[in-house]
Amino acid sequence: MLQLMRKHARNWLMKVILGIIILVFVFYFGSMRGRQITETIAEIDGSLIAHAEFQREYQNLLDFYRQQYDNNLTDDLLKKLNLKQQAFDRLINQAVILSKADELKLDVSDDELKASILSYPAFQRNGIFDNNLYQRVLRYQRLTPEDFEAIQGRMLKIEKLERLIKESAKVSDKEVRDIYNTRNRKINVNFIAIATDNIKVKTGPSEENLERYLEEHGEEFRMPQRAKIEYIIFKGKSFAEIADISDEEIEEYYDYHESEFEDNGKIKPLPEVRDKIVSRLRSIKGMDTAFKAATKAHGTIYQEENFEEYAGKHGFEIKTSEFFRDIPLTGQLAGLHDLSEYVFGLEGGDLGHVFSNSSGHYVFKLVSLNPSYIPRLGEIAGKVKESYAKSESIKLCREKAENILDRLKTETDMAKLSKAEGLKLSETGLFLPGPNIPKIGYSPDLREALLKISAKRPLPDNVFFVNGNYVVVKFKEEGKLGEKEWEAKKDLLKNYLLRLKEEQYFLSWLEGTKKNMADKKRLKILKRVEDL
Repeated sequence: MLQLMRKHARNWLMKVILGIIILVFVFYFGSMRGRQITETIAEIDGSLIAHAEFQREYQNLLDFYRQQYDNNLTDDLLKKLNLKQQAFDRLINQAVILSKADELKLDVSDDELKASILSYPAFQRNGIFDNNLYQRVLRYQRLTPEDFEAIQGRMLKIEKLERLIKESAKVSDKEVRDIYNTRNRKINVNFIAIATDNIKVKTGPSEENLERYLEEHGEEFRMPQRAKIEYIIFKGKSFAEIADISDEEIEEYYDYHESEFEDNGKIKPLPEVRDKIVSRLRSIKGMDTAFKAATKAHGTIYQEENFEEYAGKHGFEIKTSEFFRDIPLTGQLAGLHDLSEYVFGLEGGDLGHVFSNSSGHYVFKLVSLNPSYIPRLGEIAGKVKESYAKSESIKLCREKAENILDRLKTETDMAKLSKAEGLKLSETGLFLPGPNIPKIGYSPDLREALLKISAKRPLPDNVFFVNGNYVVVKFKEEGKLGEKEWEAKKDLLKNYLLRLKEEQYFLSWLEGTKKNMADKKRLKILKRVEDL
């Protein structure tokens, strides 16, 4: 079969074409290249799927995503992609579809196979099938024509069954119109926003209430782990003042950094910028010398365990600082990246490694670590009382909003009700419902509710907390949809919905078929993905 295609193979092959072929039949159908009967992971109608096939499928997927993401393929992204599960599912799905195709006696004729290969753009030059190119590609992929034709035949059989299943999907004009209306329907809603800050608790809480509140919300008041350190600063500025700068160093810096001294397109002469260069070189040398002094001190203190003695002997001031875990460092310690996280991994008395910021280098010793704890009420009574009052205000505000919503179910005049409650009635104006609601704020939950309300069902089931307000909404009106725009878009939308429904039909059929085959012991999963 296809003898004509298998003759003469001498033409040059572009890498772009190779890439296309790799993705088409190696990535998607490479797993079907022969069944190695080694460790078996599944059995379908007596046909075995070997572990080697799974490994090959997994590697194909990994290679594909590496091409797609390049250096952005992080370990975290790989974990989310769950390639092992993807590879396993693909193998099972392919085998199930082929088994059902054989059961339904779906065949691929030689003419169909030949036409599909002849129509491959990657095998064509100037729109015409090139047999030399075809043979060259297969040899590059270490495939014989028989191998590729078998792969292509399976692919066509899968496509034929998939097409047959998808033909069951239909989309009515009403479905299309309903979807169009939902996606393009603009509404205007009345709303009452009740600010939680305006609802005050009339009586102060008892100590019993505060104790109970602290017990229930203790994590909100938890004090983070605290560290106390002693440290010596080796300031770059101190060492810069005594740094010697030679004329050769000045000239070399000037030659390599001319662009720094450019003014209106002209480079300033060296004498004009000499003092600036000397200042910069002293700063650089000062930081470098300070680092050497800090590392020398660190080595000595580490060996002799004489932090205080070393500081006193060399005239260094020992400073003390306390700070909390996960809270940015301030003061002289600001800019010491990762110091906070590092310190909390030490034990009391440990000498840390040298840390640096823009002003100098630090040698420090951990004095003590205090564990995280929830303070007693007496220590934070003011904070607890403030938080309690705020939570009670929110609770009362929600109750008020829910009461208004309940009353609106029987009292249709929202304006009259809001006036009686001393609240402002507002409206959004016509808008297409999204998470950002005009004059209300961002709320995905409210957006979902707005999609469901209408003139027949004007009220949602709940009130919504948005930007510090509890909001009660009621449908007011709906904008008219443009018929010209509908006529222009309906065919495109219908085709989109049909493709979507076809995919859903096929996936549903596939899952149902797998379950049925498993129930009848035709499909046996012998290895779990976690064990592969």
